[in-house]
Amino acid sequence: MTPRTEWIADHHQLRDAASAWRGCIALDTEFIRTDTYYPVPGLYQIAHQGTVYLLDPLSIEDWQPFVEVLLDTSVFKIMHACQEDLELIHHHLGVVPQRIFDTQYANAFVSPDFSLSYAALVQRLLAIDLPKHATRSNWLQRPLTNEQLQYAMEDVIYLEQLFDHLREALQTAGRDSWFDDDMQLRADYQPNDPTQHYLNLKKAWQLGPQQLAVLQGLCAWREETAQTRNIPRNRVVWDDHLFEFARIKQLGESDVQRALPKGIARRYAAPLVAAHEQGRLATPPGAIDRPLSAAQGAVVKDLREVARKQSTLLNFAPELLARKRDVEACVRHYLRYEQLTDHYRSWRHDLVGAQFAEILDARLQHNGAAASG
Repeated sequence: MTPRTEWIADHHQLRDAASAWRGCIALDTEFIRTDTYYPVPGLYQIAHQGTVYLLDPLSIEDWQPFVEVLLDTSVFKIMHACQEDLELIHHHLGVVPQRIFDTQYANAFVSPDFSLSYAALVQRLLAIDLPKHATRSNWLQRPLTNEQLQYAMEDVIYLEQLFDHLREALQTAGRDSWFDDDMQLRADYQPNDPTQHYLNLKKAWQLGPQQLAVLQGLCAWREETAQTRNIPRNRVVWDDHLFEFARIKQLGESDVQRALPKGIARRYAAPLVAAHEQGRLATPPGAIDRPLSAAQGAVVKDLREVARKQSTLLNFAPELLARKRDVEACVRHYLRYEQLTDHYRSWRHDLVGAQFAEILDARLQHNGAAASG
């Protein structure tokens, strides 16, 4: 398939091209993210009715025509594995595209594969073998190579056909409303909240209340510093160092200098000490859940088995029902409130809700408070 391609290099070309984008567009992005906190846009690809438009972020200054299309709820935005693209678009253009159809996620509702690649999905549904390209490429160079241009075109041109196949398959299976409900949540991109990043540290649950407040402050400082300098967070301070600093009752610059490389300590000792002191004086956040007990873990295993059997029966991806983090969250929620999470009170309730509730009632109801500690 050799589509017509247009290189869009300025606002006027973008305005003229965007005026024709109605009904649905296929959307993909190319970016660089090796030495930065935020992805750096290298190219936007739009496919519409057989034409591929290549939008150049290095030369376009006014993106308003594109933004208007992204926010237009009458236009489907067809994407594959959209999460990183949404982050890029939000940071670069300040918006979250509306009415997204993620082909990778849609496929999970009509096949056992949760994370099928774009090339594999094209081969399966369209019987087209896409050539392999280099996985690493400098999308900020100009001009782009012929191989890059070919890859950029191939990465988006088949999305409209995949959309047609998958939309029909969802409707035939009666799962289009399930997908639509999930897609609204999945496409509601929220940027990182620096004050919540401490929750990502695996050992955080081991800390006492005030130590946790210190860790929260240190992680927020680290996140804000990485964002401001636009460098990866581990180029500031590692997680393990922040965790150890949080355990120190009163951090001094000498503690920082002993723990960190000289250049890092010189740059960050003072702000680290200040962030530590603010955390010591702050109101502690809520406690973090401890790892589940062996008995609770056995319940998770049984619930996941119920979900896997149901997904096998319906021939869709088990991750839609049985992801470990979702089931663990359900167990924790039940221990507190004796009810299922919203995740399992959605369309999933008719599939596994009754069995989940029966197992949870039998296994956790009477000793939940003791077990949750």
